[in-house]
Amino acid sequence: MEGKTRKYLKYAFGEILLVVIGILIALQINNWNEQRKIRNAEIEILHNLKTELKFNLEELKKINKQHKSEFEDGIYLLHLFGTDVSNVSELKLDSLTSNAFSGFSFEAKDGYIKSLIASNKIDYLQNSDLKSYISSFESMILDANQEDGYVRRLLNERFWPSIDGKLSALNTITPSGRYQEFPRGTYSSDYQWFFNNREMEDLTANIFSWKKENVIDEQIFMDKIEIMIQIIDVELKEK
Repeated sequence: MEGKTRKYLKYAFGEILLVVIGILIALQINNWNEQRKIRNAEIEILHNLKTELKFNLEELKKINKQHKSEFEDGIYLLHLFGTDVSNVSELKLDSLTSNAFSGFSFEAKDGYIKSLIASNKIDYLQNSDLKSYISSFESMILDANQEDGYVRRLLNERFWPSIDGKLSALNTITPSGRYQEFPRGTYSSDYQWFFNNREMEDLTANIFSWKKENVIDEQIFMDKIEIMIQIIDVELKEK
């Protein structure tokens, strides 16, 4: 009886051991499958992030180039205040004014990033630096566009109302190919008035001081986007 009991206990222990091993193997397989799903989900997220970031980077480069051009023309105009502009062609002044005081703005595309954060799928990202960048992406957009908002308010609330009837709106927009179907204005712009007006000088100075800050902040944003894309490329290579 003692021998049978010993054999039974050995058999029972072996059965229990097999069950435990089977459970551990099943758990390990399940854990491996879950990790594989998370890894595949992360790879898909990285690809989608890269697509959205590259789009924003290209759009930001275009608008930053435009804003730099506006700033350069604005600085040229600032140097004309208090001078005799009769020797500068009206067409050139119209063209400079058209570009310098145009209102192009950067419109970010961040729908995927917002959905990623809202669904908490951002937690799938293993790289803590990338996760931090993506989490603060909306605030980066606000920082890059903040000064542009100040410029728009100065233009819409003070600058444009002040020059009505003084600088021909038609003549300042027709140099742009965007409005080439518009006719020339019925009167010539009074640039002598404009460049000898203290209020216009101050407004112009304020507008282009904000434009400069806007150009700088856009460059900072572009640098951060490029860093994010670099991190993503490294992460994808390691997956």
